[in-house]
Parts: sequence; C-alpha cells; structure tokens
Amino acid sequence: MNNNRIKIKLILIFSIVSNLMFSQTAACDGILPFEEENGLLTIEMESGILPSGSNWQTGSEADPNLPGSTINYIYWDGAQSFNSLTGAPITYNIKINNPGTYRLAWRGRIGTGTSGGEHNDAWLRIVADDFYATNQNNSTATPQLEPRPSCVSNPDRDCPAGSSTSGYFKAFMNRHPVNLPIDQRWGFVTNTNDGSSFRFIWATFNAPGNYSVIVDARSSFFYMDKMVLRRTDVSDGTAFNLNNVESSCYDASLSTETVEKKEVKIFPNPTSGKLEIRNIPKNANLTITNILGEVVREFSAKNSIEVVDISSLKSGIYFISSTDQNNHFVKKVIKI
Repeated sequence: MNNNRIKIKLILIFSIVSNLMFSQTAACDGILPFEEENGLLTIEMESGILPSGSNWQTGSEADPNLPGSTINYIYWDGAQSFNSLTGAPITYNIKINNPGTYRLAWRGRIGTGTSGGEHNDAWLRIVADDFYATNQNNSTATPQLEPRPSCVSNPDRDCPAGSSTSGYFKAFMNRHPVNLPIDQRWGFVTNTNDGSSFRFIWATFNAPGNYSVIVDARSSFFYMDKMVLRRTDVSDGTAFNLNNVESSCYDASLSTETVEKKEVKIFPNPTSGKLEIRNIPKNANLTITNILGEVVREFSAKNSIEVVDISSLKSGIYFISSTDQNNHFVKKVIKI
C-alpha cells in the first residue's frame, strides 16, 4: 500500500513538472498569437488590442442563444468608411500548426436601424498564402474572388462587385435587425460581393507558422462577437458551436527549446531613427511589418547585434520578426 502511494505521488509530481516544462500557452495579451488546434481557431473579438484614441468600442448583452450567458462584442461608433480604410485596424495574430485551407466566419448582428443592408459590415484581411472567396461551401469551387488590387492582374480570379481595397474584402451579414426573432439576429454570417453574395471566405496557409487576421471598421454599430477559422476537414457545425472556448495563446519563450536562449532586445524603443537589435539568432531572416501586416523591410542578420535605420518609415507601430520557424520572435517597435 505504501509503495502504491509513493508511486502515485511520483506520478503527480512528474505530471506537474512536465506541464511546467512543456507548456507554451500563456495569458492572451493581444500580441501573442492565438494557437490553432486540430484545425480550429476561435477568437473573441474583444481579445484584440483596440487602437488607442479610435472609435472602436466594446459592449455586452444577454446571449439569446445561450440562456444565462453574456455576449461581449466590439463595434465602431465613428464615421462610416465605405470606400477606404479608417486607419484604425485591429490585428489578431494567429499560429497555424496544421497547414491547409481554412474558412473564416464571424458571429455578429446589426446593432442599429431597421434595415438588413445597413450597419452590417467591416473590412477584413487575412495575411496568408492565399485569401479568396467562393459562392459554394467548397474551397476549390469556381468562380473565385480576391480583393483589389491583386484581382485585377489575376486571370484566375474575379474582383468583387462593390468595394474592396488594399487587400481587404468588404465582409458583411444580412440578418434583419427587426423582422427576425431575437434569437436569429446573431449569426455566423460573413459574405462578400454585392448583389450575389459569396458566402465563403477562405485563407490558405502553406506551412506551419505565424499569420494574422486584420479587421478595420466600415459600418458603424456593426456588433462583432467572435470569429472562427476552421480547416476544410472540420465541419461548420463543430466550428460554430457556441460552447467552444476561446483558443489559447502561444508564447514561444516558454518552449524548452528556447528557454536557455537570450531574449532578443531592441532599443531605443520608441525611436525616430536607428534601432539596435541584440541577441539575434544566428543567420536569422528578419522582417519588418506595419500594423496592417504589410512587409516594409526584409533583411538577413549576419551578426548577433545589428543596427537598423527606420528613419524613412512613417510614424506608427511596426513589428520586427524572424521568419525562421526554429528561432521565431516578434517585437513591437514604435516609430516616432
């Protein structure tokens, strides 16, 4: 009996130590990537960093589809921006473990007015290897749309009817805010293309790694609860289950492979010109992206310490990252 108790204690101790050593999940802070697991990502929209000083707001109300639960959502209460971006994007970083093609849909509702065609959309961009839409629930179906401007030069894709800009789709829903019963006003509906809705928006990730979903405001008072990315082998019924919990966030610094590596440090930060980057992994390929996820600079680091001049970049927030899977890091830089 005593031997069995000792064995049980040892197993418990080993389990605790193993979890501490091998866990790489961390509290989500708006910068750490949400981690896909088994082909599924679920992200609460309010988990992103709402740009300071912008017209993004948060709200809450009782969930008509889950009695006793509350919906926490985001919305824009500023001027509507139908033909261009507002310049106040929300970036959701994601980590894809299982490459493939994923469908994106968000749960939302029209928050004001009496029309099913107003206050019902936002700008959407997925920074992936491919980003497109179909009018059938099949990622290989044709015809296919992709946003402007790339659709103009792609003979295999059409441009959306209506607005698209700078790699973003106009992504909308059409559940009536008054005529429908209350329990049908919220829904996973994410269409693009005016006139003939393309109801299925896809992103292809060719390799495991870090990517992003970027949302900018288009309509005011479009309430956005959560978004889901599900791979083609995961059903909509599984992905849109309202009891699904939010995906965990991934912190590479907790990896047993990187625990002994020196943290990459960048200073001065904020800066108006030169940056010194220290403890760079050997032969790292570095990328600087803006808050929209657009690459503004790429270079290879030959030394563990490099000085980079970003004086030519516009003021704002940028991210310096390594594209190497085994030595990945992301650092935020403020250019003043």
